[in-house]
Amino acid sequence: MTTTSTATATAVQAIEQAEAAWLVALTEGEEAMTALMLEDSRAIHGPVGKIDDRETFSHFTWTRRRMVFAKAEELSITVRGNTAITTCLQEMHIIFDENLPPFPVQETVTRVWEETSEGWRLAHMHQAKRMPPV
Repeated sequence: MTTTSTATATAVQAIEQAEAAWLVALTEGEEAMTALMLEDSRAIHGPVGKIDDRETFSHFTWTRRRMVFAKAEELSITVRGNTAITTCLQEMHIIFDENLPPFPVQETVTRVWEETSEGWRLAHMHQAKRMPPV
């Protein structure tokens, strides 16, 4: 993990925990993802850069690309006040068809987190597929 700001160790640790919670939420379902997102958050994803609100993104992600495993590598964190920007390589194993084994997908991801009274919440996310995964 690299940090490119003068954030306190406590802030960096809280953001690392938010990132870890997001990876778990990806395998738990729509409600878990939505709970970690701000009401007005947006996600940019897919091969054409589809822009979705939190409910649409969470529903699409869970019903079309059900993930059974997610991990992140090369996490980088930049903190500016109550905003954090993270980047990572994210690997997910996705079930597209229940009769087939999970399909591995790797994406480069940028997430923007905002600190709230409930903790860090996702304000914006941009995902870009790496084809093929490296």
